[in-house]
Amino acid sequence: MIKIIYKKLPINEITYLNREKDGFSAEGVEKKFYNSLKASISKHGIKDPVYIEYGSKAYGDVLKIIVGNNRVEIARQLGIKEIPCIIKNCKADTYHIEGLVLNTDEEIKKYFYLPDQLQIRRDEDNNIDQIMPPWYIKVMNEYV
Repeated sequence: MIKIIYKKLPINEITYLNREKDGFSAEGVEKKFYNSLKASISKHGIKDPVYIEYGSKAYGDVLKIIVGNNRVEIARQLGIKEIPCIIKNCKADTYHIEGLVLNTDEEIKKYFYLPDQLQIRRDEDNNIDQIMPPWYIKVMNEYV
């Protein structure tokens, strides 16, 4: 059974893209995006939770960020210790993650700053596959 859970997680428990190790570089539009997102988080904190999977076939038994690497990297740089997360627990039958269980799209949307622009993608079995806030570069004026 898969459960969708809202919870604030300690940043050190989350697996994410390591920019130095993985060779990520922010150039052009991506750099503008990153810098304005950092300014927004510095001023207002993290407004949208990151989307994480636990226990999926692709990533195994780690809390793996699917959407929100930039937010977590910026939070690390700013010394933020906890991150709001929506976790897709693919092993809910065997690994219990305490938090608020979200059963509907409406329950998920209430945790996002621009809920009407949120994209919730589902797989062929109608399980949530991905949760995407609006592309920040297009809505950054609404966040800062």
